Amino acid sequence: MAAPDSVLTWDWPHRLWHWSFAVCIGVSLYTGLDGDSGIMDVHIASGVTVLGLLLFRLGWALWGSRYVRVTEYRTSAAAVWRHLRGQPRGSAHSAPAAAMALAMFGTVLIQALTGLFSSDDILTDGPYAHLLESRGVDIATAIHTRVFWIVLVLVAVHLIAVAWYATRRDPIALSMLHGRQTTTLQAISQHRWLHATATILGAAMLIWIAARWT
Repeated sequence: MAAPDSVLTWDWPHRLWHWSFAVCIGVSLYTGLDGDSGIMDVHIASGVTVLGLLLFRLGWALWGSRYVRVTEYRTSAAAVWRHLRGQPRGSAHSAPAAAMALAMFGTVLIQALTGLFSSDDILTDGPYAHLLESRGVDIATAIHTRVFWIVLVLVAVHLIAVAWYATRRDPIALSMLHGRQTTTLQAISQHRWLHATATILGAAMLIWIAARWT
């Protein structure tokens, strides 16, 4: 087996997406929990942006660079246990990291989608709330006002994991800045900017069409 080396594994579009997603999650949580009705427009805009980012990530999982594709997100309870016991990982994502990413994507998707149909019955309605009967709006609102707790837990676990790796001198958080990991994996050779531009335009067009439909 080749000796580990510092190689480029994360392309620039993926890194920019990662930090944009993190910022939008923070903005959505803050504006949703602050209680100020005056910033609910920001909350809705942030939620719609999150959906656009998730659409981009779905496209990027299909034709991005090697280590961001959906085939790299392999995980299972057994694989997580082997990783925790110190077995070296065979991909750019550890089994716990892949599980965390999939859980975060799914939970945030549910949170953002239900927000489109939610209402506080006072000042703010989601952009699609008028399409549902009151019972449907109540269900969407009930989900939206509870699932954020799961998002908060996942964010906390993610930050704790990053801190834990830091204590083991594994600067995993920095890999989302410079894109490099110390690994035996083969380095990526390009950032696929044309693919990224097409994916961004596709996601933006879908959001625009959905907005026009309302």
